[in-house]
Amino acid sequence: MKRLVDVLRPRLKIILAVFTIITTLLIISVAGAFFSLGKRMDDTLREKRFLQPTEYFAEGPVFLPRSLLDAQKVQARFEGLLYRQRQADQVLLPGDYFSGNREECELRAGGPLPEPMTGCFVFVRKDVSTDAVPQQISWIVYDGSGMILNLAQGTPAREVPELRLEPLRFAQYLGTDPLMQERIPLGEIPPACLNAVIAIEDQKFLEHGGFSVTGILRAVLRNLSEGRKAQGGSTITQQLVKNYFLTSEKSFIRKGREIIMSVMLETRFTKDEILETYLNEIYLGQNGSFRVHGYGSASRYYFNRPVSDLSLGDCALMAAIINNPGRYNPWRNPEQATQRRDLVLAKMQELRMIAAEDSTQAKTTALPQKPGRALAVETAPYFIDAVRKQMQANNWPLEGARIYTSMDLEAQQAAQEAVQGHIGRLEQSNPYIKGRKAKGMNLEGMLLSGNPATGLVRATVGGRNFRMTQFNRAVDSRRQVGSIMKPFVFLSAIGKERKDGTVFTPISLLPDEKFNVRYEGQNWSPENYEKKYFGNVPMFFALKNSLNAATVSLGMEVGLESVIETARQAGIDSPIKALPSLTLGAFEIAPKEVLTASMTFANLGRKPRISFIRRVEGAGGELIYEHGQSLEETLDPIKTSVLVGMMKQVLISGSGRGALLSGFTHPAAGKTGTTNNNRDTWFMGFTPHVSTVVWVGYDDGSTTRLTGASGSVPIWTEFMKTIATRFPPDDFPWAEGTVKVNLDRDDLEALNALRERDPDTAELIFAEGTEP
Repeated sequence: MKRLVDVLRPRLKIILAVFTIITTLLIISVAGAFFSLGKRMDDTLREKRFLQPTEYFAEGPVFLPRSLLDAQKVQARFEGLLYRQRQADQVLLPGDYFSGNREECELRAGGPLPEPMTGCFVFVRKDVSTDAVPQQISWIVYDGSGMILNLAQGTPAREVPELRLEPLRFAQYLGTDPLMQERIPLGEIPPACLNAVIAIEDQKFLEHGGFSVTGILRAVLRNLSEGRKAQGGSTITQQLVKNYFLTSEKSFIRKGREIIMSVMLETRFTKDEILETYLNEIYLGQNGSFRVHGYGSASRYYFNRPVSDLSLGDCALMAAIINNPGRYNPWRNPEQATQRRDLVLAKMQELRMIAAEDSTQAKTTALPQKPGRALAVETAPYFIDAVRKQMQANNWPLEGARIYTSMDLEAQQAAQEAVQGHIGRLEQSNPYIKGRKAKGMNLEGMLLSGNPATGLVRATVGGRNFRMTQFNRAVDSRRQVGSIMKPFVFLSAIGKERKDGTVFTPISLLPDEKFNVRYEGQNWSPENYEKKYFGNVPMFFALKNSLNAATVSLGMEVGLESVIETARQAGIDSPIKALPSLTLGAFEIAPKEVLTASMTFANLGRKPRISFIRRVEGAGGELIYEHGQSLEETLDPIKTSVLVGMMKQVLISGSGRGALLSGFTHPAAGKTGTTNNNRDTWFMGFTPHVSTVVWVGYDDGSTTRLTGASGSVPIWTEFMKTIATRFPPDDFPWAEGTVKVNLDRDDLEALNALRERDPDTAELIFAEGTEP
């Protein structure tokens, strides 16, 4: 035996040493894991955000001098942002606003205001600290037409170039699942709701240190006696831990971790902090595709009112739903929901939280009625899709990000209504499109609109219905653009010298006649719409009437490579082959490229960077991206001014005149586009403040039998009448070195530029020294 011990002793020492090392490493590993986990729990609960949804914000309302406002709509925006309305003699605090007539505004101002003024709005943004109110109080003064006369801020008031309200959160997503979650401070939740949750979910919540031994034992005994899981033993703290830090695995090890982590939570945070987080994060139902989390959203979902307005019976029902939102849904299972609610009330009475008569009265409370319409819809799904793709293209993290998009909610709504409305009317009134609809062929549409000064996109419609088709035509499609290409041809020519020594101007004559072009061993003869030709016509006439023969002739004269280079400078990045047909847009490009070119023209040669996002903050609040206002002068401003002057004639008396006839009277320029066999219809149009591109067609490329004028101009017009008219009717700020020339009837007749129903005059822009 002694010999055996002597033999084993060295090995036992080795085994003991190895065991000690392994045990030490395990302790260090476990301690490190718990330290890391504790830090994660600290950070999560400190921000009161267990879920990490991606939050999308729309631009808050922007107010500019000389722009038009609708006082009722502005007041509705304040109410929608939950501002508190105050009277003329009341002090304004952050989140307060005042609206009044002239007399009331002068009372608040303490003196007379400018004579044309008829009303005002005064407000203090919610994100202003109380100490900063005197410097941040904001004034909007407007006249009887709704035009903003003055914007001012501070005490004493000083004029400012613009005023903005806070961005408005319009969507939340967990991964790709839409979410409803509205965080509410604990102090805004009625005591009856707090007591109801504690009574049914965790009666010893205020006493235990994270878990309840008696609760666990009681649950085990009941579950064994009934042969099923009849009762849970988890405290509120444990529910937080298991739902947001652990997997759904069922094992003693996971339960042990749950208990340890619950104790860790209780040692780090107060009961109020834990309860507030629980009530804001707990899952409470499914509104269609939307996950409903937290009391704030659940109150609006089930009762259509804020949580602060809930009664005792309502609070009991909310607490009842927590256990199983599907089983205790008051609309699908009213009997089970009522039984569970009454159990909550009985528990509250048993714990002396409420009197017997209060319990009896609350049990008579009617269950909420299911709303006749959805309380949550996926707002602007195509815009969100475009934002996600921009995030992914730049490798910016989506989880937990706060994305401040450039979307204007009013513009987005107007865009959706314009696209859906016009296509719907076409399917009812146009026999061909109606017939195709009956065969299951759906006409589609697309709209992109933005601010040319910044490149920020304000509205995106990638199709008629996102639920029917998720293909986002606004950012993912590539279509032939037809006559949208013609402005690049004409811009390439402006200012260039011709063979006869003259330079191209808006009144330079072009041959509009049938001819053949030979290239790569082929003959091609461009044809005008309806095969009508006009002989020699001035450039502006050829452009406004979209004459194909004259355009191809011009493109061949100035050179196809020159046209391609001009398109590149304006913002067209897609490959373009130097073929004669490029002059008529017989190649595919993306709608975003058309929008960029439109904005470049609106800026008279300065190209912006397109973005659907103004700002991105990471899950920790760190700045990831902020859009800067960057304009690059890529086109000659004088030549671009001359082109835009010609493009204005498109809307006055050319292929886009339908906009004017339909009541859009602001100065604007644009170009229609129709591809071969009427497969695609386009309109690109812009004012100095808004650029908008519209496309209508079939996804399979079959003919629509529409033109840009009948397919896309009506959508553009309806949208711009709502959105562009918010801005003053400014003309374009023509570049220095240009002159404005008005041609009269005699001039137009001499130039062969007067058609039936054309106006007797035409206003054009010329480079100085080239005017007639």
